[in-house]
Amino acid sequence: MADMIKQAMDALKAMKDQNINFDDLIPKDTYALVRSIIANLGQQAWICLGMQQNPFTQKIEKDLVQAKLAIDCVSSLCDLMKPHSNQRELLEMEALKQNLQMNYINQSNSN
Repeated sequence: MADMIKQAMDALKAMKDQNINFDDLIPKDTYALVRSIIANLGQQAWICLGMQQNPFTQKIEKDLVQAKLAIDCVSSLCDLMKPHSNQRELLEMEALKQNLQMNYINQSNSN
């Protein structure tokens, strides 16, 4: 727990050093919040697929059950955001969904 607090404090100091305002990181509306959640769930899915290092443990860890949940959530949220997204956002969301789903299948078959 102390390590997590230290990491959070280090991150806040780095933000201050780079003149990043914490308020700039808070989504301004629900659409921006959902896009942020999609991005965070996508990142979590890559970590759970064992394709990115866990930033807290600094290890590669595979948990396909959690990966599937994150991917399913990304997919559902992307579908909900379709009417509220421009063409570029639609393409990015579709690419994220397809890449996560294909990699989940590959990782599932490699066990």
